[in-house]
Amino acid sequence: MKWFFSPCRATIFVSSLFFVCLSGGVGTLAYGESVEDLKTQMKTMQDQMIQMQKNMQALQNRINQLETAPPAPQVVAAPEIPALTADEVTALKNLTTFGNVWSKYNMKLYGKVKVDFNYDTAEFKNYNDFIGCVAKESDYENDSTDFNPRDTRLGFKASHKWDEWSAMAHIETDFYGDNSGNNLIPRMRLGYINVGYEKTHTSMLVGQDWIPVSQLNPSTVDFGILTAAGNLWWRVPQITVRQELGDFQVLASVMKHRRTDTENEDRMPWLLTRIQYSDEILGKGGLVALGGGYRNADYGQDSSDNADRWLICGELKYVTGPFTLKGEIWTGEGIGRNFLRYDLDMAYDNDKAEYGEPASAYGGWADLTYAFNDKTTMAVGYGFDNPNNGDIGDYTNDRRFTRNEQYFINTWYSLSEPLKVGAEYIFIETERHRQIHSGNRFTVSMQYVF
Repeated sequence: MKWFFSPCRATIFVSSLFFVCLSGGVGTLAYGESVEDLKTQMKTMQDQMIQMQKNMQALQNRINQLETAPPAPQVVAAPEIPALTADEVTALKNLTTFGNVWSKYNMKLYGKVKVDFNYDTAEFKNYNDFIGCVAKESDYENDSTDFNPRDTRLGFKASHKWDEWSAMAHIETDFYGDNSGNNLIPRMRLGYINVGYEKTHTSMLVGQDWIPVSQLNPSTVDFGILTAAGNLWWRVPQITVRQELGDFQVLASVMKHRRTDTENEDRMPWLLTRIQYSDEILGKGGLVALGGGYRNADYGQDSSDNADRWLICGELKYVTGPFTLKGEIWTGEGIGRNFLRYDLDMAYDNDKAEYGEPASAYGGWADLTYAFNDKTTMAVGYGFDNPNNGDIGDYTNDRRFTRNEQYFINTWYSLSEPLKVGAEYIFIETERHRQIHSGNRFTVSMQYVF
């Protein structure tokens, strides 16, 4: 098409046509037509040739446009899909069945990644990555840094209902501890089953959970949450029954660490009870509670010299506007490892140079948190643990003291909903009779909660 209507071909065509027409005119003149008639015919032919050239030019422009335009999309036939094999059909059925199990049992995976960067101005005992008390050595002033990611956690819950009953299984781990006692790496923090009867608002928890009394914890960045400084806490295997009665909750529990040595004649668990009152007058999540416990047992090997141990504790949480006030106070005898007070439960007899009766002690803590907005909070707090000086005796180690105190101030800032950064300062002072040691911890932390 382009070759036939090129400008060169068009010129030849017009010239030939003109020649033919001219020949015709001459022939007509020869047959006797007048000169005027011939001029009129030539003028008509000239007009026709001009119009013909315009038409040919327009045609050539259209051809050029078609040649430069992008090619029209090609329609590609869809590939043929092969039929599913019998094995593939079976796999799809199994996948569907697996999905129904997950939705049926309301499963939830959660956790957090937390990294603490600590600078200490003294040697702290006996927990290394988190604060306990200051070491008793004369050269305790030993500054050091600690990059600690062990407070990274992973948890899992599964629950379901039938009739008026419900049940939940809960597992949670972190990376503290070691391969002895209750501590396995990864360490099991929580592992319990909770069964509830909705008609009577009654529930029973069986397994390892937080201790059922002294349930509040201070708002520290440090993992230790005032360990050995007034806060009774731990996660201990137990059987706990709770009963809701309007604004009140009453519980009864038997609690004891699992056996680690069959030579220990350690039989009777802690018997615990607690009554809690919650009302809007205390703010959202506010409560006041009173708890207590009793145990008749001995930790010694090949010994049945059981001793009476007891505990009374009170709790308060009050929320008003951006402020949250929390605190606990307690007193008792023989309060030891089930409440994370290792080596502080028994009195030391200086005359016999051995442990004797349960040691008495009292302590407590309080903190105040202020929420500036949805992103920024600040907390200040104080805690103390004060064993009876006479019960501690002359024998002291890093975990035994006559008084231990902690002061803290911290802040958290949320970069986004799951991601936040924090900073904290803690001052610790430990007294062992006339010997007093103190130290500081500076912490910067980042955590991602999911």
